[in-house]
Order: sequence, then structure tokens, then C-alpha cells
Amino acid sequence: MTSLADIQLESAKLAAKQKQDELTAALAGSIALSDLAPITAAARQVMLDLLDRLADRMVEATAGERDETRLHYLMSESARVALMDLGPALERACVAAPTVGQAMRRGAKPRDLLTVSQWADRNRWLQSGTNAPGRWNTDLTPYLREVMDSLSEHSAVRWVTFIKSSGVGGTEAGNNWIGYVMHHLGNQDMLVVMPTLELRDRSFNPRLAKMIDETPVLSALVSRAKRDKSNRADLLEYAARARIVKAGANSPDSLRSDHLPYVLCDEVAAFPWDVGGEGDPMTLIDNRQRTYTRAKTFLVSTPTRSQHDRIYHMWLRSDQRRFHVQCPHCGELQHLEFTAYDSPGAVHGLKWQLDPPVDDESTPQVARAYYICKANGCVLEEHARTALLASGRWIAARPHIKLHRGYHINALYAPIGLGLDWKTIAQKWLNAQGDTAELKAFVNTFLGWIWEEPGDSIEGISLISRREQYERGTIRYAIVVAGVDVQKDRLECSIVAFGTSEEAWLLDHVILPGDTAKPEVWEQLGNLLQDEGVEFACIDSGYNASMVYEFCKSRAWCMPIKGVPGLHRPLVEDERRRRQRMRTRRKRGVAVEPLGVDQGKALLYARLRQQEPGPGYIHFPIDSAFDEEYFAQLAAEKLVTKVRGTRPFQEWVQMRPRNETLDCLNYALAAVRLSGRDLTKLKEIQPLKPQPKPVKVAAKPRGIASDDWSNRL
Repeated sequence: MTSLADIQLESAKLAAKQKQDELTAALAGSIALSDLAPITAAARQVMLDLLDRLADRMVEATAGERDETRLHYLMSESARVALMDLGPALERACVAAPTVGQAMRRGAKPRDLLTVSQWADRNRWLQSGTNAPGRWNTDLTPYLREVMDSLSEHSAVRWVTFIKSSGVGGTEAGNNWIGYVMHHLGNQDMLVVMPTLELRDRSFNPRLAKMIDETPVLSALVSRAKRDKSNRADLLEYAARARIVKAGANSPDSLRSDHLPYVLCDEVAAFPWDVGGEGDPMTLIDNRQRTYTRAKTFLVSTPTRSQHDRIYHMWLRSDQRRFHVQCPHCGELQHLEFTAYDSPGAVHGLKWQLDPPVDDESTPQVARAYYICKANGCVLEEHARTALLASGRWIAARPHIKLHRGYHINALYAPIGLGLDWKTIAQKWLNAQGDTAELKAFVNTFLGWIWEEPGDSIEGISLISRREQYERGTIRYAIVVAGVDVQKDRLECSIVAFGTSEEAWLLDHVILPGDTAKPEVWEQLGNLLQDEGVEFACIDSGYNASMVYEFCKSRAWCMPIKGVPGLHRPLVEDERRRRQRMRTRRKRGVAVEPLGVDQGKALLYARLRQQEPGPGYIHFPIDSAFDEEYFAQLAAEKLVTKVRGTRPFQEWVQMRPRNETLDCLNYALAAVRLSGRDLTKLKEIQPLKPQPKPVKVAAKPRGIASDDWSNRL
């Protein structure tokens, strides 16, 4: 009977024999150190010869090419081909040591040089939620090829902005880039930013999980365990040490700390201009990429607002490309336009024929839609769209801009079967007539463009020419008032002198930086108003109301106010109604004055159009406080006429993010009326004794929060 000791002995013998066989195999594949010198010398010479020829190869490969991205691709391809040749050459040079030669050949083999579209065509699969299931095919949406390829590793492009209509594949282009980074580049971190954390969890995370599940090369990189700590709502870890960081533009914490080379920003139009009082989210995002010389940022969105839409501003700073297609009849290149909106009355563009009307009340029905060539009036039918897309190419309006590519496309380019046909688009346009909200949605989502609000506005630049040389001691006025706007991190205050018939002289506009939930900045405001001789002030209580109430409690000449919208509401109520309301309010607590701010804006804009000094005229001094940004904020709103159903109505629309100077001047106008002062009793010209003024330091730029970031593009 075999004992346990015998079994253990046999097991040890087998293990020893296995190790001996491994040693023999290793010795057979090794080479003596003395024999290695001539082999390494030969391999070194092979590599030097390749480097000598590489420059000539690159020159030959790029001859005549002017596109910078294409140049980078051709140079990278030359290097890849050279490495492919290097492997066999090294193996031949090491014929005396085959094992060493084989190892060198494996080490010299380069990674495939793929563009994002090539990666998607080779690896991406769509199984659900599409009219074209199966392997991804860029030929179905050829306009996406260059957009995606500009994001490839060898591309010289730094920023890509894609302003588009809904349903043309912009989001899928971003998904393909994510897959390319995960699988092809590998071990590269990426930041994906959605407008809000809620939208990230509700929309992006399920979409990303679906793409990974349907694409085998990606599912192999990611754990499927729902409770796996590497697969969370805010983070996806894959491969060895790589991460997809998932953030929300409304959360400054999610945009901090991580430094990474690639950033995808989806639905950019919905990003806030200021996040948590910490400034522009795009600047916070840009800071995460500073340490990478080959960083890339992809901004994609359908517009949702008007001129101060972020995706539109980024497009304006790009090289502004549009997809030009070739007319199958005359061969001329042109981009497809919906001229019914862009250029009413134009001969070219999308046209349609109508069915005979059923009655006078019914909406016209489109019977046929077609496109008229801009060059020669050729008629292009719907079925020509596939050939049009295949013939297309992107053409830049500003080719001198190299690092920032901007792409714009509308719904007329949507492939047959993957988007609405031209007839349906024309019908949507007709259905939207008579409703401003529907028209705006059509322009945003079908044309991929901003909605230009028709309305009453002023130009901030033209107001600068109204500045005059005057000082307080050179004008005659009846009262000095102040309008104060309260923000989270600062107080803004306009000091205004009013004379007969409300003729006004701006004396100063001061920004007091500081946390308005703390008393320090309010102490500064109190000192400022006292030093400036302010006799009545209106202070906005829409933010940090308790601090406003506390400040006004001991100052009877300071009035907390609250703006109330409505063009038919007067700026200040009549005295009888005010007294009745104030008695009721005083019994309940702090008396807050409601202001009809919309009527106040209309009155101010009418006065700003006055050309000659006199009753109601507003004077501005030549002073550093009254710069271009001050007047841009003053002209930040437009009175527009909209239609809902058959009823027209007017409302003020903010055309840019900042409008504090307009609010301050509006509050100052209310202050002079609430003061009850007789404006015919002018004071004698008596210059006040010089008083030390607080240093006017802006807590942040008063302009659009993304300017600093955007101007670097």
C-alpha cells in the first residue's frame, strides 16, 4: 500500500522535472552575453537606417497636402508603416538569435492607426433604439465622418463644436469617441459633462451602459457587476487604470480635481453660465486639461436659447464649417438651406406644393417637397438625398482658424429612413405659423440654429458715445439716489443724481465683492451710500432677503424692493394703494415695495434713445466704471412680441447672461419716485468735500462668464 510519504515524494519529483524542462527551454532560447554585442549592433544599425529614411518618407507622403489634420494623419501613417517594416528587418538582423529577433519584431509592431469613424465601423454595434440595427456604418451619415475624425489621436484639432438639429447623430458621434478612447487608445481618462447631475443619471448613464453592452470590445473592458465600486453613477473604471468621469455642469464639485486629456460636453446649450458662484463651468473644465499638450474637447448641442446660447458662441469662435453637397445636375457645391426662415423670398432652398384647401380655417397641407439648387435652379427631389450626402464635404468659412473646428448641420441632411423627410419638415414649418413658441422650437430643433427674437432693443456700443465730461459739482440736481442689486458674491450699486423732470446724471457704478450673507459687505455699502450723500435707496430683496431687511431696518431712507414682471404693472404704485398696502405690511413685518420692473425697463430704453439733453435724458460720465461691459449690460434685454394661439403678447427677453447695470438703474429710477422729493427744487452747485471712495474691484468679470475661456480658442 502506497504511503502518504511516497505520494508526496512522487509529486516533488514531477514538480522538479517540470522546472528542469522550463530551464532547458529557457537556455535553448537564450544567448551568451558575449554573443549579444554584434546582434545589438546590427539591430541598432537597422533602426538608424530607418530613422534616416523616415523624414524622406514623411515628405513624400505629405507632398501637396495643406489640411493640417490630414498632414498629421499622413505623418502618423508613415511612422506606423516604418514600424511595420522595422519588425521584420530586426528579425533578419538577429538571425543568429531567433528568439531575440522574434521578441524585437513583436515589440516593434505598432498599434493600428485608426480614426474614430474607422474604429466605429470596425467595432461599434447597434442592437436597439435605431432604424438601422447592426454594425455601425458611417456611410449612412457621411457628414459625421469628419466630425468624428477631428477627434482622433493624430488630429491636430483642439476643440470641436457641433451645433446641430435634433436627430442627426451628434450624440452617437460622441459615444463613438468614448468607445474609441476606451478600446483603441486605452488607459486614457475622459471627462463627460452633462448639463445637470440629474440628466447624467437619467440619460447619459443608461445610454453609456447600452453602448457598452451592445459592443463586445467594450463589454470586455468593463465589469458588469451593478454593485462593483468601479461602476458608479459618477465614475466608470475600465481596463487597467483608466476612468470615465461623469459630471454635471451644475455641480462645481464634479468638475474639480481630476486632470484628464479628453472632455465631451453634451447638450452644451443647457449649461449654466455660473455654477455655484464659482464662475463659468467651461473654465473649470478647461483647467482640468492644462497639463496635456494634445488635449481635445468635443462640444455638441442643439440650441435652446437665442443669441446668448453657449453653443452658438462657441460656433462663432470656430472656423464655421457647413456641409456642402454637389448638385447632381450642374455639379455645383452648396449647403442646404431652409430659406423660408433664413432668407424669405429666396428662389433657392426647400420648396413645396400644397394640396387644395379644404376650408378657410384649416392649416395648409404639403403635397410635395423638393429642393431648388442655388447655383442654377435645378430641381432636386427627395430621393436624391442619399447621393447628395455621399457627395458632400465640409467647407470652412474661416479657414485661418486651425485649432477650433465648428460644424453646423440642419434636419434637411438627415438620411432617408433615419430622419424626417422634406415633406414632413415643410409641414412642421406651416403648422408652427402663428405660435412664437412653436416657431422657436422649429428653428432650434429642425434648423439647429438660434431663434432671433424680433423686438425692441438698444445697442450697448452706441451708448458709449453719450459719455460726457462732468462732475457732481458742475451739475444742478434735486436728489441723489442709489439702486442696489444683490448677488451671492457681490453688491452692485449705481449712484444717480436726478433733476427737473427726472433728468438723470450717473455719478458712479460700484461693485462691492463679498459674501452677501455676511455683514462685512453690507458695512461697506453703508459707508459708500453715506460717503456719496445718497438720500434714498432701493435695494433688491430677491436674494439674501434677511440681510436686506436688516440693513434697511435702521435706515428709513433705504427701501427693500421686489421686482414684479408684467408690462401693465406701473413701476411704482399710486400713493393711495401704496399707503393702504404699507399699513398692512407694517403690521405683518418688513415693508417690501413691489416694482413693475418691466415698465421701468421700457421707460429707461425710451429715455436712452433720446438724442438731446432735457426732461428724462440720462447722462453718463467719462469714467472707468462706465466701460463697454457696463453698457452691454444696460442693453442686455429686448422687448419682444410673441404669439400664443391667436393672441399677441409682449415680454422682456434677456439676450445675455449679465444685466446688473440695467437692474441698478431701474431701481434708482424707482428710488427717486418713491422718495417723494420735489424735483423742481434744485440744490445750489456746491462741490462736496472729497471723500475717500472704496476701491472698485469687480468680484468677477461682469460680462459673459465664458469670455476668458472662449477668447483663447
